Amino acid sequence: MHVFTEAQRVLDFQNACEAQDLPLMGKLMNESHESCRDLYDCSCPELDATVAACRAAGCIGARLTGAGWGGCVVALVDAEKKAEIASKLDVLFWSEPAAGISLTYL
Repeated sequence: MHVFTEAQRVLDFQNACEAQDLPLMGKLMNESHESCRDLYDCSCPELDATVAACRAAGCIGARLTGAGWGGCVVALVDAEKKAEIASKLDVLFWSEPAAGISLTYL
């Protein structure tokens, strides 16, 4: 069930990105983490606590990244709240949005 619902979330996330809909992007990230945790069983209490801390600090959305169990979380932050959130979390690194990749079909 996780795989099917995650596939739809990926499509929905792409549409939200194109629409610059940060609240929807965050909602989808949160749903993704919950699905990874509850349906795919690839989270752990430490990751769940880190995701919860990100959300409590004001991140728009947060989810585990990679295959889980590795202790990595990616969070979506409104650039205007970066300093506020940075004061509440021990952030390993910040990244900026990228244009993404371009594919050419032959």
